[in-house]
Amino acid sequence: MKKLVLAFTVLAASVSAATVQAKSCPVDVQHEVRIAGDQVSVYEAGQPKLLIDENNNVFVNGKQLDLNDMQQRALDAYSESVKENLPKMADLAKDGVGVANDVLDEVSADFDSKESFAKVQSLIDEYAAKANDKFYPEGEFVMPKDLFDEMDTSWKAEFEQALKHVSMESASAMFAALSAEMKDGDLSFSELQTKFSDLKARLEARIRSRSSEMAVKANDLCDSMKGLAQEEQEVQKVIPELKDYQVFES
Repeated sequence: MKKLVLAFTVLAASVSAATVQAKSCPVDVQHEVRIAGDQVSVYEAGQPKLLIDENNNVFVNGKQLDLNDMQQRALDAYSESVKENLPKMADLAKDGVGVANDVLDEVSADFDSKESFAKVQSLIDEYAAKANDKFYPEGEFVMPKDLFDEMDTSWKAEFEQALKHVSMESASAMFAALSAEMKDGDLSFSELQTKFSDLKARLEARIRSRSSEMAVKANDLCDSMKGLAQEEQEVQKVIPELKDYQVFES
């Protein structure tokens, strides 16, 4: 059982590496951003201060800005970049859940007793729901202020605690499934050892593969954030009224 717990501990460290990658990204989030449909809002102290509506009209403190053609083109491009790239933060969290599900599938596939792993699946689903609620608390996408700092502290701690819980429940489920097989005479002790060894090797290979994929996605996400920071600076040059509600600082 210790080998299984170790495998899931490695999983926790590997998946949370995406969080570490995100924190190492040299971009700070200065204001909360919300995306509802085609609308982008920037909040300060819980209040909407800047709104880009579905027609890419821009409002600062409720007053619409009168933009010329050059300003409008710059705003249009920036708005589309925000709507395309910010939700990728939530996608990265979903990838973490996907890794956990992959490992669970790898473990449970070796046993006939799928119900033994029902509690583990429930725990993973619970974490997935919590992760989704962080970015979609009321159905619309929210990127909190100081996002990367939050990811590096409280969110990372929550994730590691969830994976620890999953690892212990998985070990318990495996023990129950193997005990049932041995009780029925379907598995000898030497076969049990071989099964553990093979399973551990497959788990480690799957974890390495998926963790590498997540590291690449985390790096791509960081590049997107740096690109957005640069794009925001450019749009502020042509629309100075947006400077008071800067989102990114690099």
